[in-house]
Amino acid sequence: MRQIVVTFAAVVLLTFATALPVASFGLTGVRLTCDDGTDITAEVDADTLQGLVQVVQAMVLYPAGLTCALTQSPLLGALGGVASAGELRGGFLVGGGRLLYPCPNTPGEFWVNFAVSAHTETAAAGDTKGGTLNFTIPDGQCVSGHLTSKPVCLGIYAPGSPPPDGAWYAYLRSFVTQTTGDHFAPYNGGMISTGWKDTGNPGKQTTPDRVSASGGGQCPADHSPDPDGSSSVPILNGGITIHLK
Repeated sequence: MRQIVVTFAAVVLLTFATALPVASFGLTGVRLTCDDGTDITAEVDADTLQGLVQVVQAMVLYPAGLTCALTQSPLLGALGGVASAGELRGGFLVGGGRLLYPCPNTPGEFWVNFAVSAHTETAAAGDTKGGTLNFTIPDGQCVSGHLTSKPVCLGIYAPGSPPPDGAWYAYLRSFVTQTTGDHFAPYNGGMISTGWKDTGNPGKQTTPDRVSASGGGQCPADHSPDPDGSSSVPILNGGITIHLK
C-alpha cells in the first residue's frame, strides 16, 4: 500500500498546547489553515477553542493525510443562535483521530485514522468550499488502505445548547478522488455520506463523539447517516468540532 506519511514537527505540537490559552470570558477569534487549502476564520467560545486545539493535535497523532494550524486572538461578543427543529445550517466541521471497526469476514478489529475539514461559505447548509475527508487504515491489520475525498455539501443540525451541554450534528457528502487497497476500492470515483456527532471536549463529555458512514448521498444533505444509529462507531481517540456560521 502506498502509505501517506505526514511529517509534523513536535515543537509545533507543543506550541499548540502552550500558546493557545482559553479565554476566560467572551469569545476568541480563530483562524484554521490546513495543507489542503482550507482557511477558516470564526469567533468561538472557550469549549470550541479547546476542541479545535485537540483536533489539530489528533491529526498529528493519528495521521490521515491532512495537517492544520490554529491561531487565535481574544474577542468579546455574543454567540449566534441555534437551529430550530429539523433545520440544517452552515458552518464548519473539523476533526481528527481514529475509529475501531470489526474485521470483515474474520475475527478481530482494525483501527482507522481519519481527518476531516469542511466548511460552507454562508450560514446556509449546502455547497462547501474546499476541504478534505480522509480515512487511513494503517498497515499490519486485517485490512489496509487509504481513501481521499473532497467535501461537496455540509449541513449542521444544532438542536440545543452547544457541546458539552448538548450535542450538535453534521452531515457531509464527499466525492472520493483516490483509494488504495481493496477495502476502499468500491468507493473510488463515487460519493460517500458521513454523519458526525459532537459531544464536546473529551475532558468534559459524558459520551464520546460518534460517526457513521455510508456510500452514496446527494446534496443538499439531510439527517443521514445517523451518528447515533446501529452502524455508527465512537471516536475513541481524538474528536471533532462543529461550529455554526
